[in-house]
Amino acid sequence: MRQSVTREQMVERARALYPTLLERAGAAERARVVQRETFDAFAEAGFFRIHQPVRFGGFGWEIGMMVRIGAELGQACGSSAWIFSNLAVQSWILGMNRPEIQDEIWGSSPAPLVASSFPAKGGTVRRVPGGLVAEGLWSFSSGVDFADWNNLQVFVPPEDGEGAPEHRFALVPRADYEVVDDWFSPGLSGTGSRSIRLDGVFIPEYRTLPSAELTGGPSPGSAVNPGPLYRVPPLTLGTKVFSAPALGIAKGALRLVEDEMGERRTVGNLQMSELPTAQMRVSEAGAEIDAAEALLLKDCADAMAIAEAGDVPDIETRARWRRNNAFAMQLCVRSVERLAPLVGARGLSPENPFLRMSSDIRAASLQITVAWDIESINAGRIRFGLPSLDPRV
Repeated sequence: MRQSVTREQMVERARALYPTLLERAGAAERARVVQRETFDAFAEAGFFRIHQPVRFGGFGWEIGMMVRIGAELGQACGSSAWIFSNLAVQSWILGMNRPEIQDEIWGSSPAPLVASSFPAKGGTVRRVPGGLVAEGLWSFSSGVDFADWNNLQVFVPPEDGEGAPEHRFALVPRADYEVVDDWFSPGLSGTGSRSIRLDGVFIPEYRTLPSAELTGGPSPGSAVNPGPLYRVPPLTLGTKVFSAPALGIAKGALRLVEDEMGERRTVGNLQMSELPTAQMRVSEAGAEIDAAEALLLKDCADAMAIAEAGDVPDIETRARWRRNNAFAMQLCVRSVERLAPLVGARGLSPENPFLRMSSDIRAASLQITVAWDIESINAGRIRFGLPSLDPRV
């Protein structure tokens, strides 16, 4: 049942978890998965329901709430924030899907969650009567340990063998795939973003959704979920799912450095906070983080305004959102790098949270949809009237 809680109260719930998540972060990194207690706390707080449709007991809140909550959780544990955002965003995407698949997943119980994955290691699908058959590995399935379904990204071969494949989402239940323990990343280790293996799994047509139907405006699910959220394109604005945790990590690194500056002294017994270079680095990092946050939230507000007005964002706008997201990620990475000299060699110790934050934000920046080299070029191409290099924009 939907809880009576305001947006500010929900953000405060995330903020209050800071000491607990900070204490658990090292263990999550070593175990390569966040603790069940952390997941349960997120579920109890209602974090995974912020984008779930109201008719299933969710809040149906705007996408900016994911940025705000992720920015709080990520200050203590980037992996925990990543799990939150990656599971929460799928409730938004499912809310845009066909009503029958929404009823199948949420109809008997509002609790089931959906993870996602990408065929980075050669997973393929082929057309068969009534649907698709999936074979191989799909990777980077963040939150797979806690999910009941998986929303595969698939590339469907053209029927006549000519032209580009069609990008779709394809939903499969937990019983249809095997989790492969292949996540050994030095950053965001606690996300447990492992692969899943599908061996000749049949996916009925109604469980697949072409991404071309999710570029803004009415979606298959917006007829039953009339809120503006379900008319916002997830493959362009939804990439905030990756920058929101990074924003939190950058804020956490700055918080850590500022808290330590008041106690630390140089070998010459000078207060570190009195050093002009320390003051400058803290100021510049803070400005970069503020700029990244403002850029992310502005995109979210603009997208919601377009949806509320009943308009559809053009491809240049959608590409700009992807560009801005990648640039915000760059700002967050730079802020952490700027702070590193203030931490010094102490930051090389495995017990120092700054080392984990540095590794986590670097890992976050490698996600393909926040890669600056790709998104900046694609936005520039579209600005000059050239075709998009990414069919999902």
